[in-house]
Amino acid sequence: MEPNGHRRLRRRDHQVQENGNPNFPCSVNDLDPWTAWAYKPRTISLLFIGACFLIWASGALDPESNEFVDLVTSVKRGVWAMIAVFLAYCLLQAPSTVLIRPHPAIWRLVHGMAVVYLVALTFMLFQTCDDARQFMKFLHPDLGVELPERSYGADCRIYIPENPSNRFKNVYETLFDEFVLAHIFGWWGKAILIRNQPLLWVLSIGFEFMELTFRHMLPNFSECWWDSIILDILICNWFGIWAGMHTVRYFDGRTYEWVGISRQPNIIGKVKRTLGQFTPAHWDKDEWHPFLGPWRFIQVLSLCIVFLTVELNTFFLKFCLWIPPRNPVIVYRLILWWLIAIPTIREYNSYLQDQYHIVLSPYF
Repeated sequence: MEPNGHRRLRRRDHQVQENGNPNFPCSVNDLDPWTAWAYKPRTISLLFIGACFLIWASGALDPESNEFVDLVTSVKRGVWAMIAVFLAYCLLQAPSTVLIRPHPAIWRLVHGMAVVYLVALTFMLFQTCDDARQFMKFLHPDLGVELPERSYGADCRIYIPENPSNRFKNVYETLFDEFVLAHIFGWWGKAILIRNQPLLWVLSIGFEFMELTFRHMLPNFSECWWDSIILDILICNWFGIWAGMHTVRYFDGRTYEWVGISRQPNIIGKVKRTLGQFTPAHWDKDEWHPFLGPWRFIQVLSLCIVFLTVELNTFFLKFCLWIPPRNPVIVYRLILWWLIAIPTIREYNSYLQDQYHIVLSPYF
């Protein structure tokens, strides 16, 4: 029979490994003293703090203040409280991913946010189109209003002689459109996710074909040839892919020695190590090998199909729900999808490299 001390140590080590990553140090004693507290279970403490916060936020301690709250505000507060409780549960008990930076709990929280988004889409699926548009007002007061859709292919002339104020008006308006920056930063983020230049170019050209396919349904997809080929593919997408791959190569070529924060010799070193906690632990480029065999080709092709479907879903939701491009709801959704894609693509690539020892996570 083992001594009680050894039994407690083994249980504590198991909890740390279970809530983190299998490759992470299995003992709390192996962690940096300054951050070891963040990897210890705090379920009871957080449960008590969360219960106290819910009681205070619900107004149970001051019943008279709730008498002047209208029904819509009360329902909105209740729904947000339900989401907060579910996310708090996911923060503590949701399945972990292979990522350990900045903390495994962050990716458990992202998993919970993905489930909330899935449930919200399921709810919207059972509503009529008009009801769904009016429901969007609960997310932002400016929504629920029909928007004029701009067609970029109405006039494809580069030079307009009858417009003396600006004979290159079409080019000027296209260059200073918000979608130019969206293309650049979007493909920069995709390059950091996929980390494979040939696959990125397949997705870039494939999305332009998707625009040609669905231009009869979405006026926003109607573009001029020079806008689609030159501005989108050869300039914006190329620059975003180049910047993203350059970022990956820069960090991949550097040698890191991840010493704990408490072991850094000075304040600057501690600050750099703290900021480094919010970056990936490994910047190695992903190898997909789509021509390794027929089954691998289908697996990589499936990734491209899912990726393009998510891209198209953004524009279809924006069109159907009357969401303007500059509305913050669009930005929040893109950030959420980017966070979801980080562990998803990483785990899918790891699964393709070693299918016999790695099981797909609940992100799929």
